[in-house]
Amino acid sequence: MITTYEEFKEAISKGVKVVVFTADWIPISKDLYEELIRMVENLKIDVIEVDVAMAPKVMEVERIFAIPTVKLYVNGENLFTQEDTTGNVKVDATHVLRAVKEILKKRGIAYR
Repeated sequence: MITTYEEFKEAISKGVKVVVFTADWIPISKDLYEELIRMVENLKIDVIEVDVAMAPKVMEVERIFAIPTVKLYVNGENLFTQEDTTGNVKVDATHVLRAVKEILKKRGIAYR
């Protein structure tokens, strides 16, 4: 679990990372994280959870205003952000993964 901003920066610095900002008091955020883990199982994409209660500086610096928020980072650069939820974890996870694949494809980044 990431608890400091330094750990966060190191975690996103290399490769393709999908970061799910979660909170214990918003169970659907944890469900979204778990669904994304399942969906990228055979892809070259890492899914990272940041519980905002454990890492308040990350929340502040990354300007997280809604939980869940999902961000795509490639070598530390934020390329995509999705805030909040439709209330359907499968729909949200599918939307995120579709957007991630599209962005990576446009940039010529292999994810398989």
